[in-house]
Amino acid sequence: MNREETRELLWRNLREIPAFRALIRTIEGRLLTELGPLPRPLLDLGCGDGHFAQVVLGSVDVGLDLDVPKLVEAADRRAYRHLGAGSATILPFRAEAFRSVLANCALEHIPDLDAVLHEVRRVLVPGGLFVLSVPNDVHNENLLLSRLLGGLGLSRAAAAYRGWFRRMQVHHHMYSADTWGRKLREHGFRVCSSRGYLSPRATVLLELGHFAGWHNVLSRALLGRWVALPWRPLYAATERLLLPRVMEDGVAGSSCLFLVAEAEGKAPGPA
Repeated sequence: MNREETRELLWRNLREIPAFRALIRTIEGRLLTELGPLPRPLLDLGCGDGHFAQVVLGSVDVGLDLDVPKLVEAADRRAYRHLGAGSATILPFRAEAFRSVLANCALEHIPDLDAVLHEVRRVLVPGGLFVLSVPNDVHNENLLLSRLLGGLGLSRAAAAYRGWFRRMQVHHHMYSADTWGRKLREHGFRVCSSRGYLSPRATVLLELGHFAGWHNVLSRALLGRWVALPWRPLYAATERLLLPRVMEDGVAGSSCLFLVAEAEGKAPGPA
């Protein structure tokens, strides 16, 4: 995507979701768009409210999530042909039902990762694609407050902050690229590509955005939407701040991984 296309994608996110989420969703949307169309039928695992699918993909065959209120929002967006409530650890689909599975910032929130990877491989045809975005092992090391506390010699306080941030984001799995690759291979996948995203500077903006987004929480409570007034001139400064971070690619020490894996061999049976 060129700069102007990315800027428009950023605005489509900013007008609906808090700025820190718009930052990371825009980067993921850019990476997915640059990957090209995914083979169909496509399963969106952990689809949430459907915002990402509507903004980035346009339409998806099947969306699955455990959060029923979010699925109601996803249905209103009309981005999915079919929606279902269910667990990623016991997918309610026959073997080899899909040619691609997308898990955008989903796997890290599910405690039983092995069960999920087994099920994803089961529902993919041989040669099918599994596209996933996940935080890595340096994500919380890049947090500004953690680094400031560590620089002052307050290592326990820095560790406590990293632990709190992990719990707040409900991250059960934060591994290196090598570890993610090994786990995928153990479940019958071949890793085709692995790209780092969300640079250390972008991670700081993501972190601070959690604290600066109080008005989004208030708007959600009072109006039922995250952004009270989606008027673009109000967000000109935010766009200028975020766009350079969204355009970054291949920055050393980035906090997240964008992985593309291919299903190999025969699909396994039920766990």
